[in-house]
Amino acid sequence: MDTYLSLDIGELILLCRSHNDEAFDELLRRYTPMMRKVILSFDQSSYEYSELFSEACVALHIAAQRYDLSQNEVTFGLYARICVRNRILDLLRSAEIDHTAASLDIELMADDDSVEQRLADREIFDMLLNSARNLLSDYEYRVLMLHIQGYKTAAIADMLSRSAKSVDNAKSRLFRRLRSEIGDISKI
Repeated sequence: MDTYLSLDIGELILLCRSHNDEAFDELLRRYTPMMRKVILSFDQSSYEYSELFSEACVALHIAAQRYDLSQNEVTFGLYARICVRNRILDLLRSAEIDHTAASLDIELMADDDSVEQRLADREIFDMLLNSARNLLSDYEYRVLMLHIQGYKTAAIADMLSRSAKSVDNAKSRLFRRLRSEIGDISKI
């Protein structure tokens, strides 16, 4: 293990890519403080810290596999931080979607006289989808539809034959556009 202490990040990444567990252990040791900081920046009510840390480890491993060593603009540390943050966000959003869907089902079952409200909610939802359809590119709209259905970034990337980075970028763009549009809609 001591032999890995003197290696630079690039060398560790190359060793990780060749399935060297000790090299990944060293990479993990170096980036655990960053991973802890990212995890602690989120509300952890849905998951235990150990579950989030496991997800962060997976994200670090994926970052080591995907990081472009030939570029100099983004350090591995920043790239890894973004990967960890995005993975935790995806996990927490997924839990939020599951929780919201379950609570909506319970509310609908408990409230028999809410037919009008359900129709109004559906009408608003349809209006927002039509707005999104007109506002977004075809690719962004497909990403949105899959996201609404609860698919995670990796699954969306596989379904659309794109990279996870491309899907993340599309999500960022579409949510930014929708936020500005929803702001305009709320003023009506």
